[in-house]
Amino acid sequence: MMQIKALNKDAESLKKHLAGKKRIMTYGAGALANDIKIVLEKFGYKLDCAIVDDEYYNEKAGATWEDITVASLKTLRPPYSPESDAVIWAIASPEKLHGCMEDDRMTECFLIWNVNDFWDDRDYPAVHREEFDSAKELLCDEYSRKVFDSYIEAQKGNVEEDIRYSTEGAYFNNLTGGGYREGAFLDCGAYDGQSAFDYMKFIGQECKVYAFEPDQMNYRKLADRVKNRSHFICLNKGCYSSEKQMSFAANADMSSSLQEGGNEIVEVTTIDGVVGEDKVAFIKLDIEGAELEALKGARKVIRRDMPVLAVSAYHKQEDLITLLPYISELCGRNKRYKLYLRHHGVVQTELVIYAIPFED
Repeated sequence: MMQIKALNKDAESLKKHLAGKKRIMTYGAGALANDIKIVLEKFGYKLDCAIVDDEYYNEKAGATWEDITVASLKTLRPPYSPESDAVIWAIASPEKLHGCMEDDRMTECFLIWNVNDFWDDRDYPAVHREEFDSAKELLCDEYSRKVFDSYIEAQKGNVEEDIRYSTEGAYFNNLTGGGYREGAFLDCGAYDGQSAFDYMKFIGQECKVYAFEPDQMNYRKLADRVKNRSHFICLNKGCYSSEKQMSFAANADMSSSLQEGGNEIVEVTTIDGVVGEDKVAFIKLDIEGAELEALKGARKVIRRDMPVLAVSAYHKQEDLITLLPYISELCGRNKRYKLYLRHHGVVQTELVIYAIPFED
């Protein structure tokens, strides 16, 4: 069975685990592998090879990635050796990691859990222990509370339990699949619109979609993709608690975000102001740290329609202790949300709060 070892994004940890290794490799050759490559180069390490699944390698035989050799465990030469090789996990799928942990062809694999480094202070949960304890009590099932605890432990470098409780199925899963709900889908942080298509496949029919995307290049791709679909309303704006202009760091990818000192000025608006009287069935919020402000700007719609909420909760270290209480207090008279927490990634990203409506 393959053992997972935590590798922190700092010079001391990297030196401890990588010094003396003849080859440094990723297991995976996608976006996460690229993030890892950037971290390694920052600290003076060179990535020698990217390992991929046998099936994928057979389709892409002879390929390279970022000028780096791509190989499978079968074709890797010389063969993998834990004494001379360091392999860093670089596939975002928890299911894939769980499967490879049962594979005996590798004895160990490193995981840089904080590769994206969203939290500034690892001691933050300890300093704010009472707030974290109170937030955890708002979760309605034991599995969510285990996800909560294991995620906090992973911030300290203890990743085993977080890996154990991570699951597939971001946004559309057994929690959110309680039958068709009439109303629009709000895709806040739409990127290329894929989440909207996934949602319509999930419910088995088309619906009205409001797609918010402030990044100009992402918005152009989104608008071009859905130009012949009249049920899509695309807005080149961000979601916030008020209408105004804000500084924005545009990266033309999924990490573009509102932040001071950005390279663009963008328009932000409120969900309440855009949607008006339209009924809303589902709101997905993955907007790089502006989730709380967007919820404030959707208060009227949420209290009126009680849509399913899927809210990213990993961009800021205070997300769990601000988002959970705020959503809990949003409920209307005789209406409530059951709150769940799931981690759909193998690193720090894809922690999602689910708010599922029910009536007393």
